[in-house]
Amino acid sequence: MGRAAGVMSARLRHARKSRGTARVPVPFNAMFDTRRLSALEPERALLEQFDLYLFDVMTSSRLRGQIVFEYGTLLRAIDAWSGLRVLDVGTGRSTFPAWMSREGAAVTTFDLSKPAEKRWGGFAERVNGFVGHRGGRMTSVAGSMRGLPFADASFDLVTSLSVVEHLDTNLPERTFVPYQEQQRRLAEVLDEMIRVAKPGGSIYVTSDCCDFDRATTDNWRGAYYYEEGPALSAAWPVADVPSLFYQYAANRGCALADAPEFTRADIADPHRWTNRGPFFSGFSMLARKR
Repeated sequence: MGRAAGVMSARLRHARKSRGTARVPVPFNAMFDTRRLSALEPERALLEQFDLYLFDVMTSSRLRGQIVFEYGTLLRAIDAWSGLRVLDVGTGRSTFPAWMSREGAAVTTFDLSKPAEKRWGGFAERVNGFVGHRGGRMTSVAGSMRGLPFADASFDLVTSLSVVEHLDTNLPERTFVPYQEQQRRLAEVLDEMIRVAKPGGSIYVTSDCCDFDRATTDNWRGAYYYEEGPALSAAWPVADVPSLFYQYAANRGCALADAPEFTRADIADPHRWTNRGPFFSGFSMLARKR
């Protein structure tokens, strides 16, 4: 019940705060950096009050603020949620789409018919349903993100948050996918996300990257989806991120929201490291379909 009390306390704090505080600009296409988390404090404070899940990920010291970076950057990019048609690809157990829906968006969550990520279940999930402010419009659809079952130009916003790094695994077989095939599948997924976005709509993707030449351990290794494969994966080689994501989106007729602040050498900076360990980081990409 401590987390439920934390959510309630966060709501009271938010209700007492002024909403007129100027916000520090943040980059939309960038590598994770703990020094920039303070600029996303208004977004973090807003999300932590929604339910137990968002309270946990917004306040977790273990996560080093990576989810604050991912979710907060998107919030900064959207001026108003009401009336938006949103597709979230690879939702898993995240309740962030439920927050979008509460704010007025019509949200479609998309996942595998047998999700790789287990739900909370039990008492915690029941309490979360009580604490969280649900409502709004949400639809759930299952399938493969490499072939989205939606018509062209169906959504104002298409999101995929820390999902595409798992293209290194065949599911449900849980066999490892070689890197060349991972790249091909990523291109398919990005093409599909761009296809179902409306002209003028946005595509927002976050994922993990790594300098595999220097990384030696991964704190997330025990949660890899594949059962046999390399010791380090579930992240894109840091040197390849600009071409795989930013340049690819631009080549497919999208305009990046701002110039990418992503430099391969930056991953040597400990401020860039996520909870996975040294030389692992995250990044965001926000593009608008022309």
